[in-house]
Amino acid sequence: MNSASTLPALSCDGRVATISLSHAAKRNALDADAIRALEERLVEARGAVDARCSDVVILRGEGAHFCAGFDLARCAEEPRRVEELLVGLSACVAHLRAIDAPVVARVQGAALAGGCALLTGCDFVVAAHDAQLGYPVHRIGISPAVSIPTLLSRMGPAARELALSNDIIDGQAAFVRGLATHAVAREMLDAEVDALVARLLAKGPLAMRETKRWMRAIEERGAGDLGPARVRDAAAMIEARDASVALGVGEEFATMLRAFWAAKSART
Repeated sequence: MNSASTLPALSCDGRVATISLSHAAKRNALDADAIRALEERLVEARGAVDARCSDVVILRGEGAHFCAGFDLARCAEEPRRVEELLVGLSACVAHLRAIDAPVVARVQGAALAGGCALLTGCDFVVAAHDAQLGYPVHRIGISPAVSIPTLLSRMGPAARELALSNDIIDGQAAFVRGLATHAVAREMLDAEVDALVARLLAKGPLAMRETKRWMRAIEERGAGDLGPARVRDAAAMIEARDASVALGVGEEFATMLRAFWAAKSART
């Protein structure tokens, strides 16, 4: 059980709402408690935006890392527990993209698997040059399908290689490939985020809200007058989530996760 101090937290300073992943000792890896808390904080941040109390939302991780994905300790005991994590992660990404204000991710260190998935729900991703981003999940028998609709929307064709390769890329490569919108030296990360937020706050907040609403409406139309390819409509996100869940409750995941966890435990 997590203590309140290690669960995601929301703070508001003027027109900026900041959600912090707060378990630095675990590289902000997400277990069931943390994902539930993150979803609650995202709902609260959306409420602050809807009430016109906040005009920018920042998502960040405390310590040396943004988010190293799922905390798989309990899943190693009972692999089917990953279903709750995948469903919660999908909900968090949906909440991120439903916020009618710019959402800025501040990324240092690891942003892997579920941590990388969170980035795809954000509007701006400011990554340190030496950050590590990607989906190294096939080695434990699970699919990043839960993230693919929003990953495709952000990266286009480059999403295929990232999702299939298991490669971990740095912040500069993420910028070149379209996963990050900004890449800076680690020591400049806070200054870059602050400058971006200042530029966003200088714009008309109502105009920014309407822009986000219209962009989301376009994306959610899916098939029909915009063509046959569904990218980020609600049905595609649910189907992608369920594809990951189906693997997560299967024998391949259980076998490979236990082998991975045993090898990791032997090294520590």
